[in-house]
Amino acid sequence: MRRNKTQYKKSINTSIFTPTLKTLVILVGLSLLTLQADAKRFKKLFNGKTLEGWTAARSLGEGDWGNFSVNRKEKAIHVYAGETHGSRQETDCLNTITEFSHYILKLEYKWLEKRFDPRVDWDRDAGLLFHVHGDRKKVWPWCIEMQIGESPADKTEKRRFHTGDLFVLGDHIQVKAHHTDGWYDPNGDIAEPRALRTKLGVEKPKGKWNKMEIHVHGSKKATFILNGEVVLEIFDFVQKADDGSTSPLEIGSIGLQAEFAELLYRKIRIKELPSE
Repeated sequence: MRRNKTQYKKSINTSIFTPTLKTLVILVGLSLLTLQADAKRFKKLFNGKTLEGWTAARSLGEGDWGNFSVNRKEKAIHVYAGETHGSRQETDCLNTITEFSHYILKLEYKWLEKRFDPRVDWDRDAGLLFHVHGDRKKVWPWCIEMQIGESPADKTEKRRFHTGDLFVLGDHIQVKAHHTDGWYDPNGDIAEPRALRTKLGVEKPKGKWNKMEIHVHGSKKATFILNGEVVLEIFDFVQKADDGSTSPLEIGSIGLQAEFAELLYRKIRIKELPSE
């Protein structure tokens, strides 16, 4: 019995593409398993329900977290919740009790409406801190900071708070970075900045969630990422003793700032990496 052309083409198409489709299904399945396994390596530093595992600089005692509270609806850490717009407020810092050294940290933040005296008319400002050490009751503690702020990247005047900029808090801490005239430049000269601006990174409008990520490798290197874009890299972190000797700055707590602007932090999770 002879096959017609339609039957013949159908037979050819089936024999050619069926293995390919099966292979595709297998690859997709393996990719999903890999993603799920990778996600499991991240652990929550905040579960959306309680601030257990954190301590605030302005805490009044057990069960108090200063200017930080839990927003159950948003499953987020709420900064200055319930305070009146324009009222006088204090800065604060929320730090993890546990210290970390080699890791990837991810979180999301969103600016809300209210701002507080003395910065009612300034750009909004906060920060993600790492390698926090020393006195945790201090505002601000010794640490390295990835700035959080609503200033556009091309703003150059004072009161500039652009997400991704660098601040080094503590005169005994030294880090290195490539720069050109005080701006981060991966092809520029090496310096030991106390602060460094970046022209990279676009923050989403107020009321939208922004994604932040830092990759920290002990004292060797840290990479700052905003909404999927690498905005800055620093390296060679050391701390100086009173006698002038230096040692690597390898480890510390993770901190979140409250600095006169209402905002939310959520989906705070960490994946620890092997020591190098």
